[in-house]
Amino acid sequence: MAKVKYKDAKGRVRWIRNDEVGAIVKQLGDYLIIGGYPEEHAKRYAQLAHTISRWPESIDKISDANALDTIPGVGGVITGYLEEIIKTGTTDKFNDKQYGTPPPRSVLELTKIDRLGAKTARMLYQEHGIDSMKALCKAAKNGKLKGIKGIGPKMLTTIDDMCQ
Repeated sequence: MAKVKYKDAKGRVRWIRNDEVGAIVKQLGDYLIIGGYPEEHAKRYAQLAHTISRWPESIDKISDANALDTIPGVGGVITGYLEEIIKTGTTDKFNDKQYGTPPPRSVLELTKIDRLGAKTARMLYQEHGIDSMKALCKAAKNGKLKGIKGIGPKMLTTIDDMCQ
């Protein structure tokens, strides 16, 4: 596990490992939104991901000291999810069936497109069956994205560029 620290553009101490864990927590929040989890609850994952990535101490050191709950936003079941992510790189929360059958993890690829968020990815998946970048590129190539709410000319250009 990388425990290398560095200084960001603002001179703050950052940890590569914290960035990695934060990115997984952010993905989990996006995934939950795509899967139908209430957005008002899922948005805390993005906030937590930001906090973790900016935290001045190594997340591994904090975990080893059983002190994850000292990080704002961590407590209760979130502590368990975070411990699981730190130890394994993932969490069973990705398989949560509370809101129906979870979408395929490949649908997260869509959120890597600039300005295409989890809600748009959810709509593309639920309403149009687009569950991956491959499916999105195919739909774009076949002109099936035109006229979809939230997919304007700029987004179509962005998607076309990503699919090249």
